[in-house]
Amino acid sequence: MADATTNPEQQSKPPRPSKPRTQKLELRERFQHVKFLDCNKPVGRVIFECWHCQQGIISEFRGEPIMGEFKGRPSISLVNVECPNCGKTAIKLSTGEILSTTAIPSPWKNDSTI
Repeated sequence: MADATTNPEQQSKPPRPSKPRTQKLELRERFQHVKFLDCNKPVGRVIFECWHCQQGIISEFRGEPIMGEFKGRPSISLVNVECPNCGKTAIKLSTGEILSTTAIPSPWKNDSTI
């Protein structure tokens, strides 16, 4: 008497038709307020909200973006700007140097016209 576990023909199952996988995604709009100022001057400014805690921040920057390499290809290096409130990366900018970062009240909390 043959055992069913020893016969590979009896173990193989017919392929099941594949069903499209449905994942319940959280459909939430997420965006970041950003406004660039003085872009045509040697020192530019950017006002933005932290990606994580929505703290208002103003940063001064200067210089051209630095070219780096990613996976063997030329790529612009991004500078991480740390949030003074939560300490996480608030935004990534393509610039040469960040001169200052200051926490301010978010201009977008009360007025959406900026």
